[in-house]
Amino acid sequence: MRRRLRTKVRRRLRPVNYFMSFDPYKTLGVDNKASPEDLKKAYRTLARKYHPDVRPGDKEAEEKFKEISQAYDILSDKEKRAAYDSQGQDFFTGGASRGGNGGYQFDPGSFNFADILGDLFGGGGGGFDFGGMGGGMGGGRTFGQPRARRGVDVEQQVSVSFRDAVLGREMSIKVNAPATCPHCGGRGTLPGDGGRPKKCPACRGNGAVTTLQTIKTRVPAGFESGKKLKLKGKGGPGENGGRAGDLFLVVNVEPDPVFTRDAGLNLHEEMRLGLYDALLGATAEVETIGGKISLKIPAGTQNGARFKIKGKGVKTDEKTGDLYVTVKVVLPTKLSPEARELLEELREKAPVAAEGL
Repeated sequence: MRRRLRTKVRRRLRPVNYFMSFDPYKTLGVDNKASPEDLKKAYRTLARKYHPDVRPGDKEAEEKFKEISQAYDILSDKEKRAAYDSQGQDFFTGGASRGGNGGYQFDPGSFNFADILGDLFGGGGGGFDFGGMGGGMGGGRTFGQPRARRGVDVEQQVSVSFRDAVLGREMSIKVNAPATCPHCGGRGTLPGDGGRPKKCPACRGNGAVTTLQTIKTRVPAGFESGKKLKLKGKGGPGENGGRAGDLFLVVNVEPDPVFTRDAGLNLHEEMRLGLYDALLGATAEVETIGGKISLKIPAGTQNGARFKIKGKGVKTDEKTGDLYVTVKVVLPTKLSPEARELLEELREKAPVAAEGL
């Protein structure tokens, strides 16, 4: 019985002289040369171990989580860390002149736990009371109620020209995307009565509001119709400090009057060729996706003949397709008597067997 009573008394008295032995470096298990990345890694590791959602009902784990959260609050802030490094324990007892009572006080709302712990615990620091640690732990404020939630992903249709999809291009689009709430600065709370935070009415505690924005993005070369572009953090706003969802742009490639594309990287076009050029041969101009080039047409080219122009198809970082040009021979529609006579003579001198066609 006496042993139990002593334990309870010790727990109650602990907050009174809590800071006399509190060392944020030792609490996080790092040295005083630890980088911001080292601090964050150490905090996340300990938070994963002692978070109340992981060990529900474990009071010691909850107290430990409060300690490591306070240690990270001090060391992740350049000014607080510098003050602690230079003042030591005086930082807690008045040397830093913080918290309104001559000493440091822990304010859970002073930095965003959701950014640090979001991917560990579903988007939030966990819903529990950071109070109960005495004067240095913030006077019993409640943090993380309700839990932060990630915003929803959003899809939006966008159209691009055929040539822009093949060559790639920068584009600007207007979307309804989340932006930092101008009223609360993204914290989701505003100062309330007695210093207790209250939910921001403008963003309803989300820290973000949805506004019409112009966003720049790039369609990569060779992009295919129906595929999606992902814009991270441009979807629905998060709730209670959670991060925003993602925006997926469903790209619709418009048809082109000259080119078509097969299932791969090859382009196709049709070239009109006069009868006499097909019969006698010629040099013709062919349009490619990058500009016009010359193509030698051999004599006797048949209607429907196809020419392959290597390397003039769709070009990506990995491969380049080809351009296939299909000939469409164009016949004269009106003949003068003299022209008709010449063609009759040609038919006799250069007959064409129909079965050979």
